Amino acid sequence: MLGRSLNPSRFVALLEEFRQKITHERISSRISEIKQEELIALVKLEAEVKARYLVSVLELIDPKMTDLPHHVDEARHYRKMFEEIEHAVKNLVKGVVAKEIPMPGLVSETEFSAEVERAIEAYIQVNQEEWDHLE
Repeated sequence: MLGRSLNPSRFVALLEEFRQKITHERISSRISEIKQEELIALVKLEAEVKARYLVSVLELIDPKMTDLPHHVDEARHYRKMFEEIEHAVKNLVKGVVAKEIPMPGLVSETEFSAEVERAIEAYIQVNQEEWDHLE
């Protein structure tokens, strides 16, 4: 079992690393990439649906309105569409930033050079026992 001889912090760190890897694997198997134009089009759609929602809400106060329940349903429909698209945009952006979803045209740099990452990993390995005692 994975968590048998690990301290809680190390287990959580390994679990997070696993989560990132499996998420990347699953997403990239279904979405090979997202183009900048596609994300921009989705953001435009989000804005359009939000505008339709707000217009439909403002129409509710029209004194000449005869079918209030229908117009409330229409406003609700646009709100739900907006919220769904907004949620999708946020998740796609997070996926691009986390490098789970490739986006052509973006420069993807690592935070540390391979040499620095090796040095950090070596430091962690040397000091793991000391960190285990602190918990």
